[in-house]
Order: sequence, then C-alpha cells, then structure tokens
Amino acid sequence: MARRMNDTQSIIVQLLRKHGSLTRDQIGQKLGLSAMGTSKPLLALSRSGLVTLGHKAQPGPGRPFQLVQLTEDGGYSLGLVVRPHDVQFALVNFQNKVIRFECVSFCFRTEQTDFSRLLQVARKMIKGLPRKALFTAGLSFSGQFEDETEHILAVNDFASPGQAELFRRQLSETVGVPVPILHDIDAILIAERWCNPDLPPNPTVLMVGERLGVSLMMNGRLFTDKVPWPRWLGRVQVPYSTAQSPGFLPGALVNTASFDSWVNDWLNISPEARPSTPREPVDVAKLYQLWEQKDPRVQQLVKRGARDLAAVIRNLCLVFPFERVVCHGWVPSVLEFILKEIRDAFDEAEKTHIHQDTSPSPIVSASILGSQGYATGTALGAIDRALEFKMAQRGRKYADLLLKKDELEV
Repeated sequence: MARRMNDTQSIIVQLLRKHGSLTRDQIGQKLGLSAMGTSKPLLALSRSGLVTLGHKAQPGPGRPFQLVQLTEDGGYSLGLVVRPHDVQFALVNFQNKVIRFECVSFCFRTEQTDFSRLLQVARKMIKGLPRKALFTAGLSFSGQFEDETEHILAVNDFASPGQAELFRRQLSETVGVPVPILHDIDAILIAERWCNPDLPPNPTVLMVGERLGVSLMMNGRLFTDKVPWPRWLGRVQVPYSTAQSPGFLPGALVNTASFDSWVNDWLNISPEARPSTPREPVDVAKLYQLWEQKDPRVQQLVKRGARDLAAVIRNLCLVFPFERVVCHGWVPSVLEFILKEIRDAFDEAEKTHIHQDTSPSPIVSASILGSQGYATGTALGAIDRALEFKMAQRGRKYADLLLKKDELEV
C-alpha cells in the first residue's frame, strides 16, 4: 500500500513539485492558512518521509526561514507505455527525476493473456523501495478512452480493449497501487512539463509526435475538453499533398506526413491495401536508412510530409497562441529537418504578414527526454492524477482557486 495523504498535504506536495522548495510562510500564503494551520500537514508529511523541514538564514535580524523540500526517496511512481513492438518502464520520484528506466520487447497483437514477463519487470523496477513509498503507477498507450471513467473504447497497440483492461488490472495487483491510464502523446507533454527547466511555470505548449498525435497544454494543464479544434484541424488542406481525408485529426496528414505513409508510398502500396497495424521496425529502419543515404524518392516523401506538417502547425498556432511547439520521435536527422521546416513556416508567415497579431512565434524544439519521455510522463501524470483526486475531495473549485492564485503569484 502507498502512503496516504489528505487534500491539504496533496496540495503542498504539488506546490513543492512545481517550485522545488518553499518556506513555511510561502506555503501558508498560498493555502490561505496561518502558520499554525500549516504546522499539522507539514509535520505529517515530515513524519511520513515526504518532506524535510530545514532552516535557512535570512538577511538582517529575525528568525531564519523554515524551508520545506521534498525528499528524494519519499514517494515514487511507476510508468508504463505500450508501443507497437515494446513496453517501456520508468520509475520516477516526487522530485520529478527518473530513477530507473527499462525497455522490453513485447507485442500485444495477439489475444495472449500471459503478461508474466512484463509483470516481473514491474516487480524488479520497484524492488528495494522503502515501505509504502510507491505512491501510484500509470499506463499509457495509443487509443481512445473516457477521461472521467477511464473506460477504454479503442486501442492501437493492444489486440483489444479487453486485453488492455486485463493487463491494467494485473499490473495494479502486482504493484499494489491503482493504475490510471493516459494517452501516450499526453504523457510526452507531461514529461516536458515537469522535466524541462526552460519551460515557464505554467506553459502553453503544442506537442506533436511521429504518429501525428497532437496534445495541448494550456497554462500548465492538459487541454482534454471536447472542443471543435480537432474537427477544424482534420479539415485543414495541406499544400504539398493532393490526398484528401474526410476524417478528423490529423486529417489529410495521415496520407502524407506519418512514417507509415512514407513506408507505404515507398513500397508502392495503394491506399486500399494499406495495413491498419503499425509498420514492422525493419520497414521503418530501412526507410530511415534510405533517408540517410539521400535516396531521391525517400527524400521527396519526407520533405513533402514535413512541409505539410509545418503548414498545419503554423495554422493551428494562429488559433492558439502557443509559447512552444515540441516535436517528439523520428530519427535525429528527420526530426531536425521537421523542426527546421516548422521554424521556416513561422518565419515565412511573419514575412508575409500571415500573423495578424503582435505575439512572437513560438519556440520550436525537440522533446528533452527523447524515447524515455513516454514512460516518464506516464509516471509523472499518474502522480498528477492521484494528487488532483485528493484535491478534488476538498472541492475542485477551491483547489482550482489555490492553484490559480499560485500561478498569478509566480
């Protein structure tokens, strides 16, 4: 069993994850509590080993500050991400640091129910942790599920939603904590949120993955509400492709900018005969090898797709003024080319006055954790979910008010 926290303690832990350290007075101000009111929750967190209560001298006369910090070994979260041909594991602590990482070759394409090899790795990842130190665990994958109920509707890398739910249940029984589920592309954005020191305290970020997954963060929070923007993006016309797609996100980009589309076009596979499952690693590796060898046809496919993707991202940023665009995946040389195309698209927009406002173009960069970001973000997102649940017990409206107050003070 994991350590239990009440709602006030959960808010304090979340504030410390965000700021690194705070004084007792600062915590009291953010919570709207007196020094006496903060003593009980801080003492409980200290006794449970989650925080340290130190002292820091202040300039001039007066008593020293009591500085509150999260401990390195007070709480942990385990994150798993299921991908087409492997499962990644990451163990993180409450300081948002990766403690362990492992990648295991595994494929869920059949209806097999023997997950013992993966469950054994999960046990190994948490072996040796202090008693009750595993706070939560998370599972992410590509698919669809209801955010509130976590009912799995569709999956891309499992054989069926039932198989995904079975694995989740067995994982929870193995590690002894609840296992919330997250979208894999959201997990990457969560990792960026907590691990990138260059991001502002409450970032507004657009994340794009190599499978054309798109995730938004507004003022430090995932933007998961059902809004019309996915439909709008699905109808965007891409300039370098004649392909038309009546579907939603990512619309016509599916036929021009994904690595699956590049492999299909390279192999001369017609749209009607294209497989619904992700390509084998050998096909993708061969395509990237030809890119490195400057094969003319592959160069043309990738360049066309990168330009289409850049145009769509530029148009999306006209609607949502993002501070940063982060791209994840691809091999390094293709990723760098895609980043360049996106930057060039913004430069061109500014020169031709496509931007009607005065806001600067967003910073365009690669994700800082690379392939480890999926599992790391899943673990960090599971912590967010668990703490937010506790905060909701105090009242979602009140918790939102506290965090909004904290954002304004920052």
